[in-house]
Amino acid sequence: MKTQTSTPETRWAKRSLHQQLLHKFLNEYGYERGPVVAHAIIADILTLVEQAYATDLPPRHVYWPAVAVANGATGKTPEIRDLVHVRLHLVTDAEVALLSADQGVDQPPARRTFNQQRFVRWCQEAYDQGGVLTLLDLSLLSGLAESYAGQLLRQYEQEHAMTVPIRGTVHDIGPSVSHKAEVIRRYLRGQSPADIARELNHSQHAVDRYIKDYEVTRTLAQKFPLHEIPALAKHAASLVREHVQLIREYEPNLVFYSPEPAVAAQAAA
Repeated sequence: MKTQTSTPETRWAKRSLHQQLLHKFLNEYGYERGPVVAHAIIADILTLVEQAYATDLPPRHVYWPAVAVANGATGKTPEIRDLVHVRLHLVTDAEVALLSADQGVDQPPARRTFNQQRFVRWCQEAYDQGGVLTLLDLSLLSGLAESYAGQLLRQYEQEHAMTVPIRGTVHDIGPSVSHKAEVIRRYLRGQSPADIARELNHSQHAVDRYIKDYEVTRTLAQKFPLHEIPALAKHAASLVREHVQLIREYEPNLVFYSPEPAVAAQAAA
């Protein structure tokens, strides 16, 4: 068996963190799948460590562990399966300028705009790097309440007719009824699902599901009483009401279910 020649380079390599971990895997941790697989695992671990503790961070920035956009197969799960470390610019000069714009007149609106702008920017920065932030992330980064962060994001979305790429929306978890309604509005106006997903920062899977849920409600509304649809479709009553409102707005000629006269008369009696 050929032995490796001992050189200063090979001797020095044995002192690397990679080699130390390899030795522990093979000799102390009882790992039995061999050095090839162990090398791959160690390389992956060291890459994660390097991302989490990178030293080339500019001033006023922070590395933050965000849930990956591709959190598993579709992202649609409350469980956190994959993380990605994103670099966020804590505050920009333009945002600081907002704080002094109304100084001496009415400071609270300036502070609200300052927080709103940086929340939206943080969400977009994370999304551009393959991650999605939660309201908890925004709360921890800013020291403000999750409910307040959510309120500012909803106001921004309404004022700018856009969707901020926060986790509940991108991964289709939580209520997010207003976001689902906006997807359906665009769909009913003839916009393609692919364009909707891109413009609203949604996953294609989420957009397709919103549309499918709407079509289910639309079909059932023609065959069953409205109060029975949530149970039949396995949708929340609030979502069904949102669908019905959209049907009446965009498809006013659609005929909703109505009981036969004889049945209605018998029920009334």
